[in-house]
Amino acid sequence: MNPFHPTNPHDHFVRRTFSVVEHTRFLLKTHLPSQILNRLRLETLKPAQETFLGANEHEKRLDLLFSARFHDDTPVFIYLLLEHKSYIDRQIALQLLGYILKIQEWLQRNGQRPSVVIPIVIYHGDKPWDEPTSLRQKINAGEHLAGFVPDMQVILADLSRLSAESLPEAPELAARIRTLQLVRRSELQFESVVSIFRLLRAWQEFHSQNDALKDIIQYLSTVFDAHRVHWFEQAIRTGLQIDQGAQMPTCYDALIERGIEKGIRQGLEQGLEQGLEQGREEGLELGLEKGVVIGSIRTLQKVLRQPVASQEELRLLSVAELQLNAQQLQTLLEDRSV
Repeated sequence: MNPFHPTNPHDHFVRRTFSVVEHTRFLLKTHLPSQILNRLRLETLKPAQETFLGANEHEKRLDLLFSARFHDDTPVFIYLLLEHKSYIDRQIALQLLGYILKIQEWLQRNGQRPSVVIPIVIYHGDKPWDEPTSLRQKINAGEHLAGFVPDMQVILADLSRLSAESLPEAPELAARIRTLQLVRRSELQFESVVSIFRLLRAWQEFHSQNDALKDIIQYLSTVFDAHRVHWFEQAIRTGLQIDQGAQMPTCYDALIERGIEKGIRQGLEQGLEQGLEQGREEGLELGLEKGVVIGSIRTLQKVLRQPVASQEELRLLSVAELQLNAQQLQTLLEDRSV
């Protein structure tokens, strides 16, 4: 799986979800027309490490390409376009046509013949999808001119309307889809979080389960700043049926540590930037040192959930006083982690 990047949590959670072949296989089972599904050998499904989106397009959506074979050994490609914006793109039909053309050109460059490409748009926006995915439906050409309009069939998978009950064989995928549905809400709800982890409770595949727990906890924590929600840990314990005195999953502890490390690192970077600005006023060397320590102090105070001192207040202190303050906060943080 690709590493998780908190700077773009939606993109990477969706990609980590559907990069798993088993998840895409279940998606095909629930969305492909029966006449295609009955001909398709799902066990031959495998990812193709290729993307067909430009840099600007990648800011709006992700794509994944899979290859498979029919029972008569005819090759077929499954193209997943991950439409993860909160609104509906009114240009999707024209853009899809361009992506399919890029796939055919890619096949040609690799010495392969043109193949069937089944496009699936995966959407989890706020509103029900109401945009035609076919140019023929979008362009009013009339009966006599319809044959001159490029056309293709597109399958829409609207995750916001997909229930966990429709995926009884895929508890991880069901939990991930419910998570994606949850992040579209304005705030985190206790019972909603419990229901997600309840789906994973009886799952026996330990290593995959641990990956799912880690991804979901970090995704929710990033989107909702859930470390500040006092009941978040209790919701996880309730869903997984972990006693109050028992240790939480190690992935949760690791996330806390990673959050602290990330916060301190960001504080140092912010402090360095502030120090450069301050250095112009106070002398470069002194300003840099002061700015870095101020950034560290403010970050440690946030991590320890203490009142965060203002930059103006801290600038009145000497470098020695700031360093002593930072050392005391660091010692307090280390004592809490023991």
